[in-house]
Amino acid sequence: MSTRAESQAALIRDAAPALLAYFLRRIDTPTDAADLVGECIAAAWGSVKRMPDDPEEARMWLFGVARNTLRHHYRASRRRDALVVRLSETLAADELAAADRAGVFDDEAQVRAAIGALPDDLAELVRLVYWDGFSIEQAASHLGVPASTLRGRHARAKRALRDALDISEQTAPATRSV
Repeated sequence: MSTRAESQAALIRDAAPALLAYFLRRIDTPTDAADLVGECIAAAWGSVKRMPDDPEEARMWLFGVARNTLRHHYRASRRRDALVVRLSETLAADELAAADRAGVFDDEAQVRAAIGALPDDLAELVRLVYWDGFSIEQAASHLGVPASTLRGRHARAKRALRDALDISEQTAPATRSV
């Protein structure tokens, strides 16, 4: 194996846990997330000639492959039987309603619900910045949006989350936690 191929293999191997976390935060089923990591790595190896040599750029490239893998997964999911989808939504709504009636929401569930209630572009931005550790500039590059646009969306997302979680700006930490 050549030195380039060895370094690419090492980059993909080192990125695998971060890719798994990326999918786990976006997919309900851990086994589906693990399958998506496998699909992502297979897709990355299929187009490894396009992988940048710089490790940071290669990491960003891998997350781009992961994003495309996730998009394919979502597209395939939408094609599934409509009855199964409706049943899943009904069960999830019943669970949330029961938890709400019982007052059993823990902090994590409240945060996930608040992020899930955001528009898709804002929710993905929050996930990239706070869950995946991307900077605003890296997220902008990943999403193909100017960083200045993302800064405004980031502020809007934080405001919406503060409102949804009933957090005043005075009590909100100045760090990167939501």
